[in-house]
Amino acid sequence: MTHSVLNLRDDTRMLDVVREGLAAADDVRIAVSFTLCSGLGLLIDPLKELAERGGQARILTSTYLSVTQPAALDTLLALPGVTARVQHGPVGFHTKFWWFGHEAAGECWAGSSNLSKGGLTTNLEWNLRSVDPATLAATRGQFDELWRRPDVAALSPELIRRYEQVHRESASAALRPRFGFAADAGIEVVPNAAQIEALTQLEVLRSRGERRGAVIAATGVGKTFLAAFDVAQSGARNVLYVSHRLEHLTQARRAFGRVLGATHSLGLVGGGSDEHYADIVFVTVASLQNRPDLARRDFDYLIIDEFHHVEAPSYEVLRPIRERAFLLGITATPERQDGHDVLEWCDWNVAYEVRLAEAIDRSWLLPFHYFGIADETVDFLHIPWRRLEEVESALSVEARVDHVLQHALERGYDGVRRATVGFCAGKKHATFMAEAFNRRGQTAVAVLGDASVGHREEIYGRLADIDDPLEWVFVVDILNEGVDIPAINSVLFLRPTESSTLFLQQLGRGLRLCPGTEVLTVLDFVGHHRSAWLTLEALHAPQGGGRREEVADGFVIKPPAACEVVLQRRTQEILAKVSRFKTKKAECNEAYQRLREELGRRVRPVDLWNRKDVPDLATFRSAHKTWLRCQEANNDTPEWAEELTETHVVRQFLKTVESDWQAQRVWPYALLWGLCASPDDPEQGFQDFYERWPQWRVEEALLDEGKAWSSLQKKLGDGLANRRITASVRKLLGETLLSEVEGRVLYTLANDHQTRHGGVLRKPEQLNLFAEYQRPEIVRHFGGHYDPAKHNKGILWFGDDAAIITKLDTSGAVERHQYNNRFLAADRFFWTSQNQMRQDNTAGRRVLDAAQEGRTLRLFVQPRSHKPALYVGRARVGKVEGDGPMQIELELERPLPGDVLAELGVEFA
Repeated sequence: MTHSVLNLRDDTRMLDVVREGLAAADDVRIAVSFTLCSGLGLLIDPLKELAERGGQARILTSTYLSVTQPAALDTLLALPGVTARVQHGPVGFHTKFWWFGHEAAGECWAGSSNLSKGGLTTNLEWNLRSVDPATLAATRGQFDELWRRPDVAALSPELIRRYEQVHRESASAALRPRFGFAADAGIEVVPNAAQIEALTQLEVLRSRGERRGAVIAATGVGKTFLAAFDVAQSGARNVLYVSHRLEHLTQARRAFGRVLGATHSLGLVGGGSDEHYADIVFVTVASLQNRPDLARRDFDYLIIDEFHHVEAPSYEVLRPIRERAFLLGITATPERQDGHDVLEWCDWNVAYEVRLAEAIDRSWLLPFHYFGIADETVDFLHIPWRRLEEVESALSVEARVDHVLQHALERGYDGVRRATVGFCAGKKHATFMAEAFNRRGQTAVAVLGDASVGHREEIYGRLADIDDPLEWVFVVDILNEGVDIPAINSVLFLRPTESSTLFLQQLGRGLRLCPGTEVLTVLDFVGHHRSAWLTLEALHAPQGGGRREEVADGFVIKPPAACEVVLQRRTQEILAKVSRFKTKKAECNEAYQRLREELGRRVRPVDLWNRKDVPDLATFRSAHKTWLRCQEANNDTPEWAEELTETHVVRQFLKTVESDWQAQRVWPYALLWGLCASPDDPEQGFQDFYERWPQWRVEEALLDEGKAWSSLQKKLGDGLANRRITASVRKLLGETLLSEVEGRVLYTLANDHQTRHGGVLRKPEQLNLFAEYQRPEIVRHFGGHYDPAKHNKGILWFGDDAAIITKLDTSGAVERHQYNNRFLAADRFFWTSQNQMRQDNTAGRRVLDAAQEGRTLRLFVQPRSHKPALYVGRARVGKVEGDGPMQIELELERPLPGDVLAELGVEFA
């Protein structure tokens, strides 16, 4: 008899086993205690393909403990080629059995995995496999006996509806979420893990004398509560809280009331309220336009909610307040769709940042199951996307409604009841979808941006009410930001994604943690459209804890931990026809033109910083060599440059200024800024730099006669003469000198500050295996900030923890550092140490004796220079040869999966 155990340390999951079994079998028999949409949804396509081949599947599940979802039973009943039966009654039903048969052979598995997300993917499960013919025959017979038990009944609509009532009644009070903060009234609120990290960073920022900062945190992490906690932490008494939507303010007021209690009075200005006398005033930006008394009030703390709107003209009234008060901007995405650079408002000072992928990895948000559904009900290629009325008409067709409803019902949802939001192209499209769903026996409404706050909150409350029949809400212009409805457990994307930023904002609506829901179900209807790849690229999280999977056309995606990306075969074929590749120059030109149009002015390099929706400055420089050439290529040449020759000193000066000098301290940049701001008094200009950019006081020093001047002279060359910017540069650029220099160096300075002084300090245990990290991110995971003067070595020690950072391809290094680092096997790595390390000196013994003396070695492998390093886990020293350097075989705690080795370009003979 042949048996094997699914190795829990292997990269294989029960989901992979079942998919492979379904792909090869013609006869499938499954018996599981519990069947949930979160598991069944991942197997819909393999089960359909089994039926298309003429195969059949028998699935036996149970109503034991009322865990199985009625919606999952509805899906089973409708699936072609699937016959389902249900065990019910007082007898406990604990079977977990998977049987796959075909002509040549077969296999069966028994163990602990149910038909659920946890059972198939994320839980620790143990399953035993057999391929022995006698065992296969015996277990098939035992399955048939279960199939014929008297307490097992054929699945039918009547059985499901009877069970549905029992299932709903069994839901505990904890699984009956209600919309709004009122449901939690009286419960003490304390900062969550993300808020604690952000509060620490904000306090550090203030301790350095800084007055402005942004917090970028994914939807659902709790930015509003964070602002309230920081008001309490800072001791602020007079606070202005600004948003562009009234409903954001009503929710914020509730949150502040719960955190601050009676310590501050809270007042609302807008929507008919005028409580301007309160300690903390919540005001819409529109109301603020007509309230000069509020604009003149001496607030000591200014909070701007949905900070990515701040560059709109209506927010200009806040600039005088910003000069007097501490400014906190809070947003999920600083990338404005209109291109304006909102981070300028806080001097590009990001106090804290946690994006959606990291928040999911750290279990602060729900994971998602993303299904890319092929949509050929409309001709996406010929829709005039800039004409909204025609777009809505093209998408508002009955055949498409049937297509959407079929797949939404089939994939189901996770939770006690469905709470689905569909994002539409416009008001007419949303209204059409709601009416069409209602005609098909569903309960749906459309909620539009011009609806009153009261009406919207009523709908949100109904969606969250387990006893309300409303299950579908179609929206436009709302729910992209600022509203949290934890009950949402599935979302529909009903128009092609034009913006990855907007897609992530909408996705975030369903990711808030909610009792009884383990995963968000996401359906994206993918047609032949030029932006079809944007969604997948937005879901890729190279630092995430998820699994790498090739999903289409050679594209490998790594979603956040516990997330799944499932594309239909037809979806993959559609994507293969839509090129996701552009030349660097075309990509940069497209981004420049878009930003130019949206900004209403020439784009500066700093406008690119920290944006996820445009290429970075290095990509622009690779495509165009210099920023000026990029402007010229886009017919946006500054007036002063129109007659500039290719060899003019100004071209070289600006090219040097916009490059990254890899300066270990800010001093040469501060001196350059000082020379532009105060041409005749550089010492004063140098000091003024730290006044203008207070976040750099952490590196402030006196202008010495050596390092800053000599470093700047080395960089600028002929652009610096007699400790002044050369006269020809000053003459040509004139009054634009400071702005041209500032627009370039601020990009590098923002990067440098975030690298050396920003980011959250973490522990090495928080590193994700097989995730990608830049060197500063590695250092932060060992509890320190990156210092280029000491952290550019091949091995870094942090107490008893070591990070070994090495390259596979060292051909670009000087000859003495061209090592033959390589993988000897999936769990063994050949590493060449630094030259000064020997088997008989302290540096060498620290590594060689690490295991005996309780030290931990962690290995990071770069494919080549300038690429992120892949964390491959903890390692032990094996065989050692040589001295100065040593050649060491490192034995890895966990073998690298095949897809990871392939990504590193590793092949074994």
